[in-house]
Amino acid sequence: MPSDRRDFLARLGLGAAALAWPARLAALAARLEGRAGREAGPRASACPPEEDLWDVVRQEFLIPPDRLYLNVGTLGPQPRVVLDAAVEHMNRVAMTYPPGVDWTVLETRLGALLHGDPAGFVFPRNTTEGMSFVANGLELHAGDEVLTTTHEHIGGLCPWQLAAKRHGLVLRQLPLPVPPLDEEQLVDVFRRALTRRTRVISVSHVTFTTGVVMPVRAIVDLARPRGIIVVVDGAHPPGLVPVDLRALDADFYASSPHKWLLAPQGTGLLYLRGEWRTRLWPSVASGDWDSLKLGAQRLNHLGTIDESRLAGLLAAIGFHEAIGAGRVYARIAELRARLDDALRATPGVRVVSPRSGPLVAGMVAFAVERLRALELQQRLEKKNVRTRVIGEYDYGWMRLSPHIYNSPAEVDRAVALIRGELA
Repeated sequence: MPSDRRDFLARLGLGAAALAWPARLAALAARLEGRAGREAGPRASACPPEEDLWDVVRQEFLIPPDRLYLNVGTLGPQPRVVLDAAVEHMNRVAMTYPPGVDWTVLETRLGALLHGDPAGFVFPRNTTEGMSFVANGLELHAGDEVLTTTHEHIGGLCPWQLAAKRHGLVLRQLPLPVPPLDEEQLVDVFRRALTRRTRVISVSHVTFTTGVVMPVRAIVDLARPRGIIVVVDGAHPPGLVPVDLRALDADFYASSPHKWLLAPQGTGLLYLRGEWRTRLWPSVASGDWDSLKLGAQRLNHLGTIDESRLAGLLAAIGFHEAIGAGRVYARIAELRARLDDALRATPGVRVVSPRSGPLVAGMVAFAVERLRALELQQRLEKKNVRTRVIGEYDYGWMRLSPHIYNSPAEVDRAVALIRGELA
């Protein structure tokens, strides 16, 4: 085995003989580096090296050539190596061999990607389950107040609705400006709403409605001196934008790597700040549920689970890093900016997402005149275009979210189809 592949496998923390997918991932990484670094050749005028690289990436997905998928904000399609990892894991289980998922390796790799303490990670199935672990595990009492917003996904909202109904909590949803002017305007929404009974602020890191990046660290700075717990619905950021869990310093951060990180469906994570690893009550009781020396890991004791999704998560981290995290983030931003500019230039379209700056991430939401977003979605689906309608809270917006398997030409095609329906 070439030394570069051995080095790549070593960084993943995997043995060369354990499974086949790590070697395939190493080969892809080498291929991408070769494409990215080559000199411009005869095809340069027709296909620049960078676009050539993204052509290689697109080949790793099973998306049909005529399918225009712009809804990674709901669910990310897995690349081949992620599917391979999950299937190989299931095959080994069926063959009664050790499956090959080392949780310590997974926690270490995830900690490196998200800049968090490996000991703080728990692996529920999705953000909803992670948020439910928190809402059900905190000791809150009748009259205690939870502040959230009118831009929360049901996965981040409903756990608090249940807790409020069960325990007599006061749940307040605060409206946000659309679009916001700056971070301070968003922080002021919470500052003005605080009362002496406020115990929890639950907020999205990136809103599912318009793709706004909420100023989480500033909200933490507002809350912690007052003894208020900050819970973050971080369903979107991993794989979309850089995440530094230590810098954010929220009490809890739940996420769904099956979105932008392109991990298998049903792959989630929950990160607990140090003090909460022994304080949060488990929502599911299994062996050693009360062993505080285990810290956050006692929350992973859920009985028999499908670990193939964790094998896929490890592969998704490797795929992300094989391309290059910075390259991925820049590509998403490039496609998003192209889409935003084109939609703003389209008659009958009103973009409700911020245009640029630190509040922007990945997604573009917009309203259309003379046509309901749901009808526009149905018309686009007939042309093999997958979108998302933000019908929650009666907003009635359409949301598009491009990713690395999309091309500038596909973005242009999507806008042309929208213009055609609005003409």
